[in-house]
Amino acid sequence: MNFNLKNQFQHSLLQLQTIIEKIPADIFHLALTESMFSLEMNAKIAANFALRGYCPLLNELNKEVISFSSDQMGKAEVIRQITATLSFLNEQPEITELNENIKVSEKAGFSEIVLTQPIFIHQYILPNFYFHISMVYAIARANGVMLSKGDYDGIHSYPSGFSFT
Repeated sequence: MNFNLKNQFQHSLLQLQTIIEKIPADIFHLALTESMFSLEMNAKIAANFALRGYCPLLNELNKEVISFSSDQMGKAEVIRQITATLSFLNEQPEITELNENIKVSEKAGFSEIVLTQPIFIHQYILPNFYFHISMVYAIARANGVMLSKGDYDGIHSYPSGFSFT
């Protein structure tokens, strides 16, 4: 089975977009706690992590790490950023292998990191990408937005009104 990072990012970004579309615009400023990023920032960061992960793998094609993030705020801006990220990924070649001999430099918080491509993707990019998507989901659910696991992964299905508790 071939590894296809592009498809993985695209699928999850489409699910993030599905979630965002169900969230009322008036809760995008909310966070789980005072010291955490807002729902909106988590969505923007997630979209940006897809690019922070994919662009360095395209270095041989002279692709810089780009971002479609802006200072504009609001639901429409989040959807615009996700859409632009998806469009960019659609235009890029598929990457099906990661090279242990190629290192990627990145900033992780206040740390400068240098990791091999497989470690960069599997231990840094993907966990952070999914963390920020999960925060969007958690903040939305904590504020009464009816979302299911199916909204998150695009696979699960539950009847309307179903609850495990």
